[in-house]
Amino acid sequence: MQKSYKTTEKWWLGLTILFYVLYNLPGVPVYGDANAALWHGALTVLPLWVVVYGGLFILNKQRRLKKKPDLSPQAINRIPREPVSKGGI
Repeated sequence: MQKSYKTTEKWWLGLTILFYVLYNLPGVPVYGDANAALWHGALTVLPLWVVVYGGLFILNKQRRLKKKPDLSPQAINRIPREPVSKGGI
């Protein structure tokens, strides 16, 4: 059985590569054509941003990172410690 985050990662990678390649097609849009540049940006750059950041958000929800330990002074003072012996070894 395949986990859901693996499928999400594959779709995310595929769509990111697709829109990146579409954005970097040589000669598109034609140099100096402002209208074509706006359409090119709307059809490639905006979907690329949505796919990248949307995919990051979804994957972060599916695979949370480990929580960092609380290193605040109040939390450190609550940690039980063994008494330090005053003697030798």
